[in-house]
Amino acid sequence: MIPEAGAMYSFVNILDGGSAHLGDLLLASQEIGEAISTLEEAGATLVALTDRSDWQAEGFRALNALLERLRDDTGVEIGHLTVRRWELGEAL
Repeated sequence: MIPEAGAMYSFVNILDGGSAHLGDLLLASQEIGEAISTLEEAGATLVALTDRSDWQAEGFRALNALLERLRDDTGVEIGHLTVRRWELGEAL
């Protein structure tokens, strides 16, 4: 047995949990990928709305500020989910 093999292939320990556990990890990774895609689409829409709502009236400035916050929060969530998907990939 090669001592480094366990360190090189981190998925070896996960296989001890059985194929159901591996299937759960793959499903979670797929679901995270779909969530990222949905958030990316929403983020693109928010960018367009933010650009189009940059009017001068006070109410519209408030709307624009809210859209900017939603756009920024969406980007943060995409980042968090991307890290989670990477972590799942490392576990596989």
